[in-house]
Amino acid sequence: MSLRSSLFLVAALLFAGMLYLFLSTPNYGDANVDPITKGKEAFQQGDFDTAAEWFKVAAKGGKAQAQYRFAMLYRDGKGVKQDDSQAVRWLQLAAAQGHTEAQYQLGVLLENGRGVEQRDPAGALTWFRKAAAKGHAGAELHLAVMYAEGRGARKNDAEALAWAIKAAAGGNTEARSFKQQLLNRVTAQASAGDATAQFVLAMLYQQGQGLTADMQQAENWLRQSAVQGNVEAQFHLAELLISREGDASAQEAAAWYLKAANQKHVKAAAAIGVLYATGRGIKQDNQKALHWLNIAATAGDVRAQANLGIMYAESGEDAQAIHWLTEAAKAGLTDAENNLAVFSALGRGGKPDMRAALGWLKKAAVTDHTAQYNLALMYLRGIGTIQNDEAAAELLKQSLQDGNPRASLLLGLLYDLGRGVVTNSEDAITWYQKAAEQGNADAMYNLAVLYYRKEDAARAFELFERAAKAGDSEAQNIIASMYQRAQGTAFNMPQAIAWYEKAAQSGYAPAQFNLGNLYRKGDGVEQKDSKALYWYKKAAESGFAPAQNTLAYMYALGRGVAVDKQQARQWFEKAANQGLSIASQNLGLLAQKQSSFTLASHIVEVTPRTQILTQEPFNIAHYLQLYRTPSLK
Repeated sequence: MSLRSSLFLVAALLFAGMLYLFLSTPNYGDANVDPITKGKEAFQQGDFDTAAEWFKVAAKGGKAQAQYRFAMLYRDGKGVKQDDSQAVRWLQLAAAQGHTEAQYQLGVLLENGRGVEQRDPAGALTWFRKAAAKGHAGAELHLAVMYAEGRGARKNDAEALAWAIKAAAGGNTEARSFKQQLLNRVTAQASAGDATAQFVLAMLYQQGQGLTADMQQAENWLRQSAVQGNVEAQFHLAELLISREGDASAQEAAAWYLKAANQKHVKAAAAIGVLYATGRGIKQDNQKALHWLNIAATAGDVRAQANLGIMYAESGEDAQAIHWLTEAAKAGLTDAENNLAVFSALGRGGKPDMRAALGWLKKAAVTDHTAQYNLALMYLRGIGTIQNDEAAAELLKQSLQDGNPRASLLLGLLYDLGRGVVTNSEDAITWYQKAAEQGNADAMYNLAVLYYRKEDAARAFELFERAAKAGDSEAQNIIASMYQRAQGTAFNMPQAIAWYEKAAQSGYAPAQFNLGNLYRKGDGVEQKDSKALYWYKKAAESGFAPAQNTLAYMYALGRGVAVDKQQARQWFEKAANQGLSIASQNLGLLAQKQSSFTLASHIVEVTPRTQILTQEPFNIAHYLQLYRTPSLK
């Protein structure tokens, strides 16, 4: 082979080698490639040099996962020269972004003095706590050991035990035996009178962690710790007592809440504020309630913020109410979201804002039954949104889970009228019945009307009578009529008259009119035009057209009063202007100087109460529901 040919061959081989190297070297700057995925692949294949290059690219780009993996390569000397200080550097970056394993591994290096000038147990403890807060069992065990040995923190067997129990529950096998050692030590300390150990032991018995749940043992240890002034024990003892029935338990709970609150325990302050507001276990005192709730709310307790909003709302201090309700609503408390929605709808603290009202209601209605009812009402009436009976019906069904009688009544109406659901009288009866059992008068009345329409007069009479005895004037007028006509009960005019009088005395115009008719005709009573005139006038003055027509008749003929054609004409006109056709006819007869007029004889309307669906203008403030009482929930 000639020299020239040899040189050509060498050059070709060098070019091929360079081309191979070019094609086989990864392009670490390729934006279309995920460097973390590439790094993982290389690491699994044992190609640590390539893995390090890929992880470095992503780590410099701020990716916490890559920073953690790059740090581990430096710690172990894989793909890079072993360098603990570099490991610490990259772990710190990843840990600061919340990477749990990086937080744990950083704690390990600091605890052992690797990558730093000297051991840093306090720093290690900080990072272990961050990782443990997210359930890292290894970090939990390290915390247990550090607290048990007093490294990085003051020696505290009770705290150590709490972390050992968590580590064992997380599956860390080393923690199990350590937990038992600590449990024996804490039990001995508690028996010797250590208040902190007593509290920890109480919590373990109460929660069944590391020990068999035993509420009596929990209470015993809580009491011993609380008596010694342990604020957490005082608070938890109060929590245990307030969950029980009876005034004695509530009174003792209030005393312990107050002791803990006086030691600046925020949740105890929030709780005693509620007890002062409601008078449970302690004398009701709004000023003291506001004092403690303000302390807890200002400290950031969202339950106290919601309760404070409720109290300010009830006292009419809308600006303060809105401030605290907004704070609690932002934190996701549904009762605050509901109340803030109602405030927006009613324009309390400003102009009505239906968009804001709907927004808050939709958030709260995911779980809150009162908000579900309120949102259903907005859909039914098309307030701030398109009317949607079907959506309203579904919301009402969810709202019923807390036994809301208004929701039961409204759902009964929807089934009764066939709105948003298929008309079904049996379902209507079911929901009316549930609301009636909770004392809802309208539900009882509508249930009676439904039985009346089903021609079950006896059942209808029974329900109308219950409503009448509860003071319902419409029901009183109806059972009076049923006694008069022997519907569902025996004929009994004295009872009819008695019930007409009850309803009439309460100002119910149809009953006044019916009673006037009895006196005018002498039906079951002594005939007296003067008494008839008295009741007709009462009903007429309230705008009841049939009574206005009959009062005009009394003036026209001089019955119970001197003849007065002008008064007669005026009352006929009032009735006619309301659309009463017989009054228009009577005006013509009066002009012709006739003495025979057409009168209505008996007025009883047996129709369901549908004002919530039909009232115009709609009094939304009357129907929307607010949380009005502070609660511990």
